[in-house]
Amino acid sequence: MKKQYIILFFLMCIVLLLTACHQDEKLINNTKDEKSKKPNDSIAFSDDLSESENVVHDLTFDYGTNRLVLFDLVDNVEQESIELNKNSFVKNIMKWNQGYAVEVLLSDEPVQLKQTSELDIVTYPEKINGILVQLYNENLKLQNEIDLTEILPEEIVEGEASVTVSNDGSKIAWGYITDLYMYDLNSGELTTILNDTTNQVNFEKIAFTRDNRKLIFIGSQPDHDEAELSYGMIELDTKKISVHTENQFLGSDIQITNQYASITDVTDPISNMSSGKVLIVDTQTGEGFMVKVDGEESTMARITEDGKYLLAVKQENEGNYRIRQYQLQTGNVVKEENFEPVQQESKVLAINPTQNSAVYQIIVFTESKYYFFSFNSGG
Repeated sequence: MKKQYIILFFLMCIVLLLTACHQDEKLINNTKDEKSKKPNDSIAFSDDLSESENVVHDLTFDYGTNRLVLFDLVDNVEQESIELNKNSFVKNIMKWNQGYAVEVLLSDEPVQLKQTSELDIVTYPEKINGILVQLYNENLKLQNEIDLTEILPEEIVEGEASVTVSNDGSKIAWGYITDLYMYDLNSGELTTILNDTTNQVNFEKIAFTRDNRKLIFIGSQPDHDEAELSYGMIELDTKKISVHTENQFLGSDIQITNQYASITDVTDPISNMSSGKVLIVDTQTGEGFMVKVDGEESTMARITEDGKYLLAVKQENEGNYRIRQYQLQTGNVVKEENFEPVQQESKVLAINPTQNSAVYQIIVFTESKYYFFSFNSGG
């Protein structure tokens, strides 16, 4: 029986967000006729896109046209696209330092798409014949393609495995239930890092550390409470795994800096609340700890590149946001600012670093527009 997946239009717009240079502190929006206030010195505003040299890309897969599409979010235009064979489709899109890594599945029939006014229903083929990994640069130019059909275990190809690519694009790792595999693109070798005899964690998401020698993970353990999250670090050379647990935490995203990994959660659909906690892993030692934040801040947070602070954003009411800067080691709030991008329903998508190590870009999405803010954590 064919599997059906319901993908909301809002979520289909957002697969991967990345940022490049942002030299100054401006608000950029993609409508030049809206004026914005400047209430403080940390969050800066501008209503003219031409003033910014920043480039923000989003790579998505369009099931309707069977294309990889690279969008320029600042100008809200399609920059580049690649059409795949009609009997192939994209399973995962990942970011590495010089571009994107894309998992492509091969079949005997195309994906079926049924569109309604509110959602798309995507039906994937029952039989998968193969898997490719394609490496692209930031302009969506193909750099390398590897056929892993005869290399990867069948459950990785056909199952819902978590996957990540190393920052240098040389390694790809897959986590499937308790099994963890790593493929080295330079040597062509597949290594089993962990299996059910050496690991009890069912992997839900994995991410390479900056040095590409460790993996941060979130998941669960079968003999633990369903509401308990397991998280930690795996040293790839020694295969040592450090596991920590946190109750009442629905793990969602992993953000990596040089010294720490931060783990955010999602709002519980039953209680309509988040945990109010951000989990931290020290990428040097594997030790884990937690920082308490204010409610929904736990769904959108990241550690600054210098490892000193935690930045967290919360929507106070429609169109009005607050960003707090917490001292990582004490949990104390050292700065708090408010910003109001637009008087309509919107959502924060990311807090991204820029070339200026003290400045972070906050991306806000409305029904059809992206807004960009810069927050200075250094002064």
